[in-house]
Amino acid sequence: MEMDEDDQESERPLQMENEGNMETDIKGAIEQKDKNTSEEQCHVQESTELPRRSERSRIPTEKMLAYQKEECRKKEKKLTTLYEQWKLDARKARQDLKTDISDKQLADIADSLEDKRNGIMKIFIDIREFITPAADLRRKIDACDAVTNDIVKIVLEKISNVDDEYDAERERGRLSELLAHSYARSIFGSSASLMSVNSHSGSSRTARKRADAAAELAAKEAEYKMMQAERQQKEKLRNIEEQFKKELETQRFELECLQVEKDIEVARARVKSYDEEIKEETRNQSIKSEKQGPRNERQLQESYVLQSASLSEVSHLAQAVQDSIAINRLPLPEPTVFNGDPIQFVEWKSSFMSLIGKKGISAADKLYYLKKYVSGSAHRYLEGTFYRNDEEAYKDAWDKLNKRYGQPFVIQRAFREKLSKWPKIQSKDAEGLRTFSDFLNACLQAIPHVKGLEILNDCEENQKLVQKLPDWVASRWNRQVTKTLMDDKEFPSFHDFVNFMTTEAEIMCNPITSLHALHSCESPYERRMSKETKRSKAIVFKTQTSVNNDTQSTVKGKFTVTKTQCMLCQDDSHQLHKCLKFMEKSLKDRRAYVKDNKLCYGCLKSSHHAKECRRRHTCDVCKLRHPTCLHDYNYDKDGIRERPLPMVSNVHATESETTNAMSLNITRESQSVITSMIVPVWVSSVKNPSNEQLVYALLDTQSDTTFIDEDISNTLQVESHPVKLKLTTMMGDNEIIRSNRVTDLQVRGYSSSVHISLPPVYTKECIPANYDHIPTQKTAMNWSHLKGIADEMAPLLNCEVGLLLGYNCPRVLAPRQVILGKNEEPYAILTDLGWSIVGCSIPSINESTGFSLCQRIATKEIPAMTPGDAVRILESDFKDITVDDKTVSQEDIMFLDKLKVGIKKNYLGHYEMPLPFKQRPSLPDNRELASIRLQHLNKKFSKNEKYKTDYFTYMNDIIDRGDAEVVNDEGTSGEKWYIPHHGIYHPKKPDKLRVVFDCSAKFKGTSLNEHLLSGPDMINNLTGVLVRFRRHPIAVICDIEKMFHQFHVQEKDRDYLRFLWWKDGDTNSVLQDYRMKVHLFGAVSSPGCANYGLRYLANEYSQSHALGAQFITRDFYVDDGVTSAETVEKAIQLTKEARELCAKGGLRLHKFVSNDNTVLQSIPESERAVNFETKDLTFNEMPLERALGIHWNIQSDSFKFHVPLKGQPTTRRGILSTVASIFDPLGFVAPFVLNGKRILQEMCRQGTGWDDTLYPALKPRWERWQNDLVNLENVNIPRCYVPADFGKVVKTEMHHFSDASTCGYGQCSYLRMINEDDEIHCSFLIGKARVSPLKIITIPRLELTAAVVSVSMSNILREELNLIDVDEYFWTDSKVVLGYINNDARRFHTFVANRVQKIRQSTTPNQWLYVPTDENPADNASRGRTINELLSSNWFSGPSFLWEKEITTTNVVPDLPVGDPEVKKIQTLHTKTMENKDLVDRLSKFSSWSKTIKAVARLLRWIKKDKTNSPASVSEQEDAKCLILKGVQRQVYQKETEVLSQGKRLPSHSKLHHLDAFIDKDGIIKVGGRLDHSSYTHAFKHPWILPKEHHVTKLIIAHCHECVKHQGKGFTINNIRSCGYWIPGINRVVTSYILNCVTCRRMRRSAEGQRMSDLPSERVEPSPPFMYCGMDCFGPFMTKEGRKHHKRYGLLLTCLCSRAIHIEMLEDMSTDAFINSLRCFIAIRGTVRQIKCDQGTNFIGAKNELNSALQELDPERLTTFLANKQCDFVLNAPHSSHAGGVWERQIKTVRSVLNATITLSAGRLNDASLRTVFYEAMAVVNSRPLTIDNLNDPKSLEPLTPNHLITMKPTTALPPPGKFIREDMYTKKRWRRVQYLTEQFWSRWKKEYLHNIIARQRWHAPKRNLQIGDVVMDIEETLPRSEWRLGRIIETVLSPDGLVRKAKVALGDKRLNKKGERMHKISIVDRPAQKLVLLLEAE
Repeated sequence: MEMDEDDQESERPLQMENEGNMETDIKGAIEQKDKNTSEEQCHVQESTELPRRSERSRIPTEKMLAYQKEECRKKEKKLTTLYEQWKLDARKARQDLKTDISDKQLADIADSLEDKRNGIMKIFIDIREFITPAADLRRKIDACDAVTNDIVKIVLEKISNVDDEYDAERERGRLSELLAHSYARSIFGSSASLMSVNSHSGSSRTARKRADAAAELAAKEAEYKMMQAERQQKEKLRNIEEQFKKELETQRFELECLQVEKDIEVARARVKSYDEEIKEETRNQSIKSEKQGPRNERQLQESYVLQSASLSEVSHLAQAVQDSIAINRLPLPEPTVFNGDPIQFVEWKSSFMSLIGKKGISAADKLYYLKKYVSGSAHRYLEGTFYRNDEEAYKDAWDKLNKRYGQPFVIQRAFREKLSKWPKIQSKDAEGLRTFSDFLNACLQAIPHVKGLEILNDCEENQKLVQKLPDWVASRWNRQVTKTLMDDKEFPSFHDFVNFMTTEAEIMCNPITSLHALHSCESPYERRMSKETKRSKAIVFKTQTSVNNDTQSTVKGKFTVTKTQCMLCQDDSHQLHKCLKFMEKSLKDRRAYVKDNKLCYGCLKSSHHAKECRRRHTCDVCKLRHPTCLHDYNYDKDGIRERPLPMVSNVHATESETTNAMSLNITRESQSVITSMIVPVWVSSVKNPSNEQLVYALLDTQSDTTFIDEDISNTLQVESHPVKLKLTTMMGDNEIIRSNRVTDLQVRGYSSSVHISLPPVYTKECIPANYDHIPTQKTAMNWSHLKGIADEMAPLLNCEVGLLLGYNCPRVLAPRQVILGKNEEPYAILTDLGWSIVGCSIPSINESTGFSLCQRIATKEIPAMTPGDAVRILESDFKDITVDDKTVSQEDIMFLDKLKVGIKKNYLGHYEMPLPFKQRPSLPDNRELASIRLQHLNKKFSKNEKYKTDYFTYMNDIIDRGDAEVVNDEGTSGEKWYIPHHGIYHPKKPDKLRVVFDCSAKFKGTSLNEHLLSGPDMINNLTGVLVRFRRHPIAVICDIEKMFHQFHVQEKDRDYLRFLWWKDGDTNSVLQDYRMKVHLFGAVSSPGCANYGLRYLANEYSQSHALGAQFITRDFYVDDGVTSAETVEKAIQLTKEARELCAKGGLRLHKFVSNDNTVLQSIPESERAVNFETKDLTFNEMPLERALGIHWNIQSDSFKFHVPLKGQPTTRRGILSTVASIFDPLGFVAPFVLNGKRILQEMCRQGTGWDDTLYPALKPRWERWQNDLVNLENVNIPRCYVPADFGKVVKTEMHHFSDASTCGYGQCSYLRMINEDDEIHCSFLIGKARVSPLKIITIPRLELTAAVVSVSMSNILREELNLIDVDEYFWTDSKVVLGYINNDARRFHTFVANRVQKIRQSTTPNQWLYVPTDENPADNASRGRTINELLSSNWFSGPSFLWEKEITTTNVVPDLPVGDPEVKKIQTLHTKTMENKDLVDRLSKFSSWSKTIKAVARLLRWIKKDKTNSPASVSEQEDAKCLILKGVQRQVYQKETEVLSQGKRLPSHSKLHHLDAFIDKDGIIKVGGRLDHSSYTHAFKHPWILPKEHHVTKLIIAHCHECVKHQGKGFTINNIRSCGYWIPGINRVVTSYILNCVTCRRMRRSAEGQRMSDLPSERVEPSPPFMYCGMDCFGPFMTKEGRKHHKRYGLLLTCLCSRAIHIEMLEDMSTDAFINSLRCFIAIRGTVRQIKCDQGTNFIGAKNELNSALQELDPERLTTFLANKQCDFVLNAPHSSHAGGVWERQIKTVRSVLNATITLSAGRLNDASLRTVFYEAMAVVNSRPLTIDNLNDPKSLEPLTPNHLITMKPTTALPPPGKFIREDMYTKKRWRRVQYLTEQFWSRWKKEYLHNIIARQRWHAPKRNLQIGDVVMDIEETLPRSEWRLGRIIETVLSPDGLVRKAKVALGDKRLNKKGERMHKISIVDRPAQKLVLLLEAE
């Protein structure tokens, strides 16, 4: 029987088949076999007939027959091979089936056998097309087919029973049945029992036909019997079918039997015919007949045997059919969906390949199923592969999957990452512990299959896993591990850990006795109460209702369950605040009861008072801190009171998510239990759908946001991002809370399998809900109309309320079915998540007082502004400014074409235009949307009466005016649209309301504005309008009344502008349809249409009203006209023409204002501005008007500024708002605004958040700038460029100035005019000031950018002012910019080149001039100025030279400096040839002699083609050394080598002449010498000669020096000589090497030094005593105060000039003590200009404190103070005490005096005594002579001492002008006497003292300067030399003589952490050269 097994098996994993389908398949297979049999019979019958003529012509040739025969032979051979392979697989399969194997292995066995069977059948069919196969071949095929079917049947049975226990006896019995069949024994028996049947040949054609017919007859008979047996088997199936099916099957069977009988009769007739032919042939060929007869009989017998075997197959087939039907009742196996998780890849791949991949289906089908069973990242990875459908694509897809997800490393990393990210398990989380244990088991099972996962056995990995466990589990594991290690065993393996975790998880999850099971027995209400006690103020988000009784109470805040009984009714079940009897009392009685019983007003307890209460209750009504039972409801107005929610935190929201929540407290009269839409759901993650959590979900139709409980989110292990939510209450209070944003969540109903994806959700500590509000089966049973759904309702489940689903997920809220009751009865709603009941759950209601807390959540995600946004705003000014060339798009052209064709004037005189649609749309009917919006508007009307009145006035006005009309017809479907509308008040006019029609409102994804064209920008440039407004003396401004409404819409388009309104303004009436007849506010096309109509009107009447047309075309900005005229007559004519022109188009010009009374008188009073209607139009009463946002003072005809201070917060947002509030398009006060922008930019640089407060350092700057805003009112800029009495202008010039600095850059332009009398006037035109970008840009580039801005402003002004014959000049104070502009030869970088090109496109180099910085007014724009500084500068008037009659200019064309970074460097390429280096030259790359020898030895080995990798031997190294030395000598001693090779002696001038050199047998030059007769080695007697300067020689010296461990020169030379080397001049070479050896320097080099520096000026120039001092401390000295002993120190100050000293006592070495002593010193000795000292910590601290103190002083006061008492500190470099030798020597002197004095004291000194001793020592030292000359000469003058100057110190010690003589000693003028003595002191000081300090005592010669990059050692005298730290010179300090005596050193730290990183930062210190040891010079 042939069945399409491939097709049947390929569909098995892909679809579900029922029993009927299987029966149909079997019957179809039987019918197909009958059909095939009948076809074969027909073929036999046809073969008996004579062939037709057409067939005779197709007899194959002999070659074709030979070819066919050869092909058949090959296929038979291949068939035999395949059959043998199949047989081996069958035997192996039978052996495998005897064991217990997995379902995957079973499926592999069946697939393998079927694949091979199919291949065999395919080849067999091919053979049968050419010849009739032999009987033994057919027998093999039949046996193969039958055995395969039997094995597959056994496999299917085992798969269906895979969950049963393995029964070995049953399996052996099942396999023994397999051997019961003869065909099976031929497969599984011995080969000896098989009988081979030889194919017969040479039989006659008739005999073959007869045998075939006999075989067919036997087959039919066997088939007949088979059908009989099959019928018996099918009876079992028919018993379960209907009666009519049995009858139908019977009739069908009889019909089939008749057909078979017919076939049998035909076959018998054919056999009979063949028998007669055989008899005839037997008579003619008896011999041949006798030979063939027995063979035919055997063949016939074999056929019968085969057919009998087929009969037995029928019974087995029927049994297999029955078993197959039973198996197919089970769900068919299906592969899982792979989402890109490498952990699931192996399992998924195995299931896919078993169930789909190994089936015989096409590659396209496999790709289809592969696409179906992958998702997520894996699907995206394979997207490109799915475009193809060939085998290559399928293979490519698997290659990609294996490469990305199948690599062992990837899978191992996925396992380990999941383990590392596993959250820590809480101590009571039983399910979490079990889940972790399950995953550990999965890891254990994966270890044999995932390479590298064995690392989990490591103890460190185990430690990471234990960190995830609760503490008590970790403690148990520690106990087990410790016990194992104490038993001298190894650390437990991962297998042991998994077993331990499995046991612990089972213990914790025990369903009976575990804590988890015991706690689960608690009611949900109890658990919720327990949970709420741990949370405070968590109820924020949803509507929460509770009532005041003992059964329906919601406790908020901290709650403690106690057994305290009620004081009133003595009941233990409740407390006083829940007592019903207490609540029945009036509020007055309740308060009296509390007072009488001395209870706490905070918690109603008696143990304390209210002010001491720590457990205050929170009122559920008002949220104040008192019990709810004491709340005064009468305090609420009408039972409703609005209160804000409590603030949770004060942080500022900086994230992008903002949530607005509104709250409302309402009292109600009810005690009923209310149920709401709370349903149980399963929530999970899309990425991990198997991890589901059962929670209750609250379906909130008033929340536009979805929330999830934090604990549920953590359990799901989903990714989240932290955000901050802003809650706004109805009281306007804001509250910021922290939350997390979670995505990719899904839910499904409790009994549903359909998942619903959720939008992004936010986490919250809890989702508050009353458990009594959850509807259950009991709720439904309470109401008769809901009993039908009671069975579909879930019971009260043991889970939390974990979700709040808002209407941003409409699918979960959509009602699928609603069951309504009566008016007051609850109703049921069916959603995709299940049934819920809304309303009262209990029919009987007892009234009592309660309350409700109603809250509505509204979440809005707004784009968060980042610091980068503000930076871009500030840096946008850095972009180049060009003339506003407005481009036109294709849509703009379409807009203009539509209006050009459609515009026309209607009968009312107004222009009509169509709505400019992109394409005429077909819109949905949105009347419902407009109705809803209008109802919301009506609610607003009820709350705001003024808003309602203004709104109705506006709407009545447009209806009465005819701008809108009533619509009574339905209109054309798709061509009507209802527009919602709302009203807004003008920010400057709070009484004026304008109704805006919301054309952007969307309905079903579309809006009206999406289909309208906006048109091109036809609005005039604002800057151009304003600069033209200043040209002439007569100014006029006006306005077009309701400009948009003056242009009508064509009637065919008006239905698109429908709106709803109440008829006659009655809000109780039915809504009426209206439609607008005009272009309305809110449509994106209205501005374009209005501007087009206005320009169309001006163009149409431009001939008759030229002035008016020009005014409308050039001087209108939207609907405001702003212009100026030269004369009054021209102004009157202009206003007249403009009004007439507008009237022709139905427009009204009104609100005229002018600075001229005559012009105003010419305009009708009704058309003037309102301010003029009741006032006398005199100039002294002219008010302040706004011209396009700029204030125009009409009285003074000038511009003014008025900035109202709104009290913005000092945050970045508030500062930006304040700075942006200054509207200054012409840049009048641009330098002032620049300071505000700089503050904002500084906040951006610091990364300040939008709502972060200002940094303290910036606050003073901001306050000064903000306070300066009021001074803007002092700024007064004349409107007109030309003064009133200036006369006629004969010449006009424009001057543009530019400048830049690090703060900003800018420009300003001036108009210079000359009249007929050569008088000059300059007016400010325009100014720009911008901050420099955050990106660092050089000053020349900024200056060049400012110059580009000047050019751009010039282009704009020339175009807008229409100036033709005007001379322009450009000024800059940057000579570099002038050099760039005038350059013609150099090439610049792109930045400079582009800007120079723009400048030269519009200007010439001759126009650019140089201006000094102090005269450049643009300097104000680049640096920023206050208002007062701006008013006193030349910003408004221009530089003074512009007011002169002749401007003297010097044409400065500076050359660009050499090395300018903007000039491109010219690169010249040249080629240089290098000589090939020989081996010796390449040795310069080596730094070690031993490595050099080994490398050359390896090279010699390679030359010998020896590829071994072993180390070089001694002989190889000797050969290498000889080769190297020979090469060195040939390179250096080339001439000597030639001479010695010839056997000659070296000439006398040779360097080697005295060495008696010779060449040995190896060709190496050696020393001859005189030691031939000695017994030393040959190398010692005749060493190798080496040149002293060669690199190889240096390597040998270094090698020998290291061998002697860096000893001195003698050790190194001896080692070199002993090694057999002779180096001429070896002493100098070795000495040089040792001097440069870093190691030797580190061990022995002395510190660096430098020549002694020159004396400073303060030591060699006369100055007052102690004006320049040196300072140091000495001590300590022990003093005694009472019983305490103290350490005291001395502070020595030395006058650098006179060598006098001053000593003050220091109480300690602190900075405060030093400052006090310094103050005493200054008070005694006077002003000190400079103090030098060492860098002691107290001196450094004093300097820092004094500096910081000085910075806090006022700068103006500080100037005066510094002139008298300022003291500079000069600190010497650390560790450089030698630099302070002046005071160091004085300390030695003082100590010698003090030691002698203090030694004489009998006991300890006190502080007063010590201070006295210090002063006496000071007097002694100051009396010492400065010189020793003439000390013994009695005739000489008194020795010069410091006291000579100190005792004569006047107020000013510097000598006044004049010469003083000896006679002045005897004058009566005291001051001249003192001055004489002073001059004598300085004269002797110069002669006797100063010349003694000229000579340098030491350090005479200059030494090498330390350089940046030198490596040095820092000398630390307290540490051994080996521990001195290494450092690198990073900066040097040059003295005036060019020598370096001090440097900055970066000191390193050799301590590293485990990662090899430095543990401490590099420290940078100052060091003198004398404290550094140079190790390595910088190159």
